Amino acid sequence: MKPTLCIVNYNGRNILPVSLPAASALADRFTAILLIDNGSTDGSAEWAENEFSAVKVVRLGHNYGAGGARNAGLRESPTDQILFIDNDVALSAGCVENLIAAMEKWPRAALAAACVLYAHKPDTVQYDGADCHFLGMQTLLDEDVPVATLDTTVRAVSSIVTCCFMADRSRLPRGETFDESFFYIFEDHDFGVRVHMLGAEVLSVPAAQCLHGKGTEGLSIRQLGSYSSKRVHYIVRNRWLLILKNYSWRSLILLGPLLVFYDAAQFLVALKKGWLKEWWSAFRWTLGHLPEILRERRRIQKLRRLPDRKVLHGGRIPFREELTTGKVERMARGALNAVAAGYWRLVRPLI
Repeated sequence: MKPTLCIVNYNGRNILPVSLPAASALADRFTAILLIDNGSTDGSAEWAENEFSAVKVVRLGHNYGAGGARNAGLRESPTDQILFIDNDVALSAGCVENLIAAMEKWPRAALAAACVLYAHKPDTVQYDGADCHFLGMQTLLDEDVPVATLDTTVRAVSSIVTCCFMADRSRLPRGETFDESFFYIFEDHDFGVRVHMLGAEVLSVPAAQCLHGKGTEGLSIRQLGSYSSKRVHYIVRNRWLLILKNYSWRSLILLGPLLVFYDAAQFLVALKKGWLKEWWSAFRWTLGHLPEILRERRRIQKLRRLPDRKVLHGGRIPFREELTTGKVERMARGALNAVAAGYWRLVRPLI
């Protein structure tokens, strides 16, 4: 059976005229095309319904975040195999076939991510899959490399970027869905790490390519050129949430000194850049939700099948360039990378 295409939408009236025609041109590759609308207020759901008869609009009536919309797609899809894309993604002709072929060759794979190219610079890779950095962030692979130099071999990774990915509902660990408490940022990272930790494989499929547009209105760094207040809040709290839920006690103890050191450095950055309010709101949220976080942690740790050494990776700390703009900040970033690399070499054999 052909897969279902699920397009996640929130106020995408200005960008759907690019992604929907591209999706509709490939309608014969899908059993159904669903537009999962997260309570849009800009008329985008009505526009899609009127302009594209092949598209079924699923109205959620409220913004549940990207993870909530994808959970609706997992529930509503008539097929187990589902291709999810964001509303600013245009699929290439071979994207669907290459993702399906990869899933067929890797029978334990529950998730497979496409290679994402910049829409305004299609000869350059934005990212091609992701791994989990041991400090809790998402390391984007092949970031900003020329498409011509890309190795197209399918590989197993430890995280997922959900801009464009295929899921096989029948292969997902039983009952696992996106954690909607993340709401924005790292909800995909958490899902990929958790699915992998619970025993399924996650793939990066470089030959499956798509074009990625300008991102979420009012939140994307590519639009704003800097970090929004909301982005700062969710980056800080969602990293803590991911670590507290998914890391083993052994990892937390061994990595504890460096995690404390990193978070102290993060606090100083927040102080310097005027983000103390965002840091404090993230801290208060985490503290207030600690009982629920620990309950979820107990559930995950009971079910996990892989140790953290099979999930966590080293390498440079995945900072965005926009975060370190001055000479002193770049020097501090280099020093922090050196400390983290040395510490990881020391503790990795013990994790």
